[in-house]
Amino acid sequence: MEHKPTVFVSSDYRYVCDTCEPLKRGISRGEIAWVGFRRGLYPGCEFASEELEGVRLCAYWDSRRRQTWKLPYHRNEGLEIGFVSRGSAEFSADRQGGKYDVLTPECVAVTKPWQEHSVGNPFLGACKMFFLIIDFGVRRPNQDWEWPSWISLGKADRFEFSRRMQNMGESIFKSSPEMRGVFARIGKILDFGSPESCVSELAVLFNRLLLELLNAFRGEQAEYSQSAPNESVVRCFIEQLEAHCAAPWTLEDMAEDCGLKPTRFTYYCRVLANATPMELLNAARLERARKILDGDGGLGNLSMTELALSCGFSSSQYFSTKFRQKFGVSPRDYRARSLPDAARGREKSGVGARVKGVANAGA
Repeated sequence: MEHKPTVFVSSDYRYVCDTCEPLKRGISRGEIAWVGFRRGLYPGCEFASEELEGVRLCAYWDSRRRQTWKLPYHRNEGLEIGFVSRGSAEFSADRQGGKYDVLTPECVAVTKPWQEHSVGNPFLGACKMFFLIIDFGVRRPNQDWEWPSWISLGKADRFEFSRRMQNMGESIFKSSPEMRGVFARIGKILDFGSPESCVSELAVLFNRLLLELLNAFRGEQAEYSQSAPNESVVRCFIEQLEAHCAAPWTLEDMAEDCGLKPTRFTYYCRVLANATPMELLNAARLERARKILDGDGGLGNLSMTELALSCGFSSSQYFSTKFRQKFGVSPRDYRARSLPDAARGREKSGVGARVKGVANAGA
């Protein structure tokens, strides 16, 4: 189905471009030092070697003063490990609750593939912070991880690591002296070495870090829930539904996109949002229509029929009925209230006659 909101995407450009823009602007203005190698759309030097497959980014930033920008909530395609070696940084993986934790050298931040997170509250502070992103081919939280060949963890450790990452609710863990030593050595390689000539050492360092993280997961006794992967799938789907609400969704389509049976998908919708899937779909469509009527996206001059169809409703009559039930007024009256005075005058004088005429027929 075209235009449906996949839970995760297989290419990184949809999320990474937005993620990197504040950082890229800070780098270009000379506000922050950035050293590292990357694959894809992240800032830094391209890693030319085909070895260390799956490593998308290994870098650090050095911010010597408080900035006037932050990294807003965003997603990355891989497991991301963040470590502050100097200073501190506010970090959040809790968009809904808005809770931020302060990262210091005593802790490490770990986000699962495609998990939303933010750095800076309200702005990025003075700190040196390392980032390591490894892509395990995960496009759904309950999908099996594809482990790169250079990772030497045993089969049992790999399984435990991925399951803990899929199910845990925590993102902040205590850093060990071993972790801090690994990042110090990575910093030396980034500063003075050539990543292509240090592949073996980097592979050893990354493996040591993954093993230390597994030990941290065990020691922290992180929150662990067998239902968390499926909940994460449905939560991500709901979060993206408004942007793709025009698609002709059925219950079966939505459930299939999340890899679940319709009954199980409905169960998780009720658990997460206290609503059925179709109720959530209608709510997303109505919210999108309201934003358009408020002028978002420059589409405020659509007729009622055009607006209804663009938001996924089959007819303007049904759309108007549902809109009135939710917002207490018809779409046409809502738009009239939202129009600036000058625009309202133009519509009364006939400039908006085409829109108004269609609206009379459909609202």
